[in-house]
Amino acid sequence: MGVFWIVMSTIGVISSLVLVFLGALFIFEWLKQRKADRLENERYAKELEASLQEEVKQQYDENILNDALQRLNALEGLSMLKAEVDEWVKLIRYDLEEEQLDHQKAALHMVFLGNPGTGKTTVARIIADIYKGLGILEKGHLVEADRSALVAQYIGHTAVQTKAKIESAFGGILFIDEAYNLVGRGHQDFGIEAIDTLLKMMEDHRGKFIVIVAGYEQEMMGFLASNPGLKSRFDKVFQFQDHGTEELIKVCLEQFEKEQKILSQEAEAILTAYVSHLSEHRSKGFGNAREIRKITAEVLKNQKLRLFEIPKEQRTSEQKSSITLEDVLEFKEVEVKYRKQIGYEY
Repeated sequence: MGVFWIVMSTIGVISSLVLVFLGALFIFEWLKQRKADRLENERYAKELEASLQEEVKQQYDENILNDALQRLNALEGLSMLKAEVDEWVKLIRYDLEEEQLDHQKAALHMVFLGNPGTGKTTVARIIADIYKGLGILEKGHLVEADRSALVAQYIGHTAVQTKAKIESAFGGILFIDEAYNLVGRGHQDFGIEAIDTLLKMMEDHRGKFIVIVAGYEQEMMGFLASNPGLKSRFDKVFQFQDHGTEELIKVCLEQFEKEQKILSQEAEAILTAYVSHLSEHRSKGFGNAREIRKITAEVLKNQKLRLFEIPKEQRTSEQKSSITLEDVLEFKEVEVKYRKQIGYEY
């Protein structure tokens, strides 16, 4: 009987030892598998990172970048912005060379402050091309929006409409002009919902797109103060100064040069005097280069009407490229309160 219990005790001890051994073996295999999984995940992460870096390299386009920088530097003024952009480009190119580029940090949201016609939309398009050339933005397109594009007329529709507009800007820049119009229309104004949606999309999709908001300086300061999270979302603020008289005259002459038109001495003198008059008597709503484009369009219209009176077979290349005194006569008297309006403010 004693032998039996000894045998059974021995068997129990052996069974316990076997169970302990099997348990230890299971834990060992489990740890081994966990290590293998971790190594595999690390390998996959490295391969993915290398793939993304290679993709960025493939997207980098020196020609697009250089063309965009040349267009930016050709613009009048904006010395601070040009210096900042030059710095960004160098930093991003360095990170590309060192394979340590962080797309989220490279994609900068911006505020443009200034009056109409100071080049805000033009610069936004150029920046989109710069980021495309660097490989930060896949498409490099510019989606323009205002209050009507973001704010719906019915409850619950604004968030959907705003989100759709933002998603259309993925891979490019969302440019919101007169962004201050999203606020200040009552407690239940749907513009507040548009701002909340914009903030969430900027946070959730950082690096996928860039937001540039623009408008008058005082009004834009109010816009940024309307929501505690707005100001912190934007990385850079740039001031767009009004064009001086000499700059406006230069813009005017360059517009005709782009149209391959040659101004007679009389026509140039009249337009120079008229642009000077506009500049010296400008109001808050003065459109800067935008007003100059209106003048150019009016003169070109006058030229076509003049040439229409000449039979087609008799029109010469010299006539079609020339802007004469007759084409600018309506601008001769600069102190003309009652002349035909073409969109200017006095």
